Amino acid sequence: MKILTFVRNVAWPRDVHLRVLIVVFAVVLVVLSAWEGQTFLRADNFSSMALQISDLGVLSLAMTLAMILAGIDLSVVAVANLSSIIAAMVMRSCSSAGLADGLTTVVGILVALVVGTVAGTINGFLIGTLRVPPILATLATMTLWGGVATVLTNGVSISGGTNALQAIGTQAIAGIPITVLILIGCIVGVWIFLNHTPLGVKTYLLGANSRAALFSGVNNGRVTLAVYGTSGMLASIAGIINLARTSSANPSYGASYILLTILIAVLGGVSVSGGAGRVAGVILALASLQMLSTGFNMILVNNGDSNFFKNFAWGLLLLLVVSTSRLSFRRFARSRRGRIRPTDSGAPEPEARS
Repeated sequence: MKILTFVRNVAWPRDVHLRVLIVVFAVVLVVLSAWEGQTFLRADNFSSMALQISDLGVLSLAMTLAMILAGIDLSVVAVANLSSIIAAMVMRSCSSAGLADGLTTVVGILVALVVGTVAGTINGFLIGTLRVPPILATLATMTLWGGVATVLTNGVSISGGTNALQAIGTQAIAGIPITVLILIGCIVGVWIFLNHTPLGVKTYLLGANSRAALFSGVNNGRVTLAVYGTSGMLASIAGIINLARTSSANPSYGASYILLTILIAVLGGVSVSGGAGRVAGVILALASLQMLSTGFNMILVNNGDSNFFKNFAWGLLLLLVVSTSRLSFRRFARSRRGRIRPTDSGAPEPEARS
């Protein structure tokens, strides 16, 4: 019975927005399978889609953490690019010094993680300690890190990476690309962080009501530092994934990813005012948008239509999901209120069941 209950909750959760996303995911899958079934349903197509969303998925998780905290992190792409650039430079220096390939890879990855965590912690200090509004603080650091990356590379791509890092970007384990396994690890890690750690509970509380969190004994400054530091570390992981896939780093890579990460987070049910959001919703939104993107690319190639229709479809999907979710939630709330009737004393009393 417990297994059946678990399966039912996963397939049809209580969260109204998750239900809408599951329906949207299923509809998109069925429609694209019927329209472009010969090419869309191939195993190599799904593997390609998974590879494409690996770095974007990690960046979306970083944005999700900031938005649950009632903030935003416009610097995630700049942090990812800066981390990959510094890692590439460090690995080139280590290789020139004769360091072993595996050790060079480990050093480069650790340096990237440190750069991302420090950059995210600076965001947290500006927002949590100096009380700079999140959008202004992260806009400033986005410009700062982008400028540093441009100075380091003279505005052009630089080659870097090692054979071991290239293997991470190109090889698979049990048929699953290693970069996808990294994304899955980040998904599990963020889910555990938000749902099974005291810091995760404080993150939701602080995002929902910062004053109530303060009166509850939460150190708002420390929580903000920790969350934005984690967001920066996730951004650096996305930078490592990109470096592993392309063996190059560029200060302007992923310029459109900022809006995409916000779109994915909002589509996944993360509240723009903070305090609410689920990792499962973000992943469903990410998968749905990638399927739409791939499906429309196939359709447009075959029919020669404008590629701008894809952006129109993404915006339309966001409006439909958000509107449907709000209407469904209101209908659900009215039905719940209808099952409760007031007693003579004015206190609500559940209706008797036969």
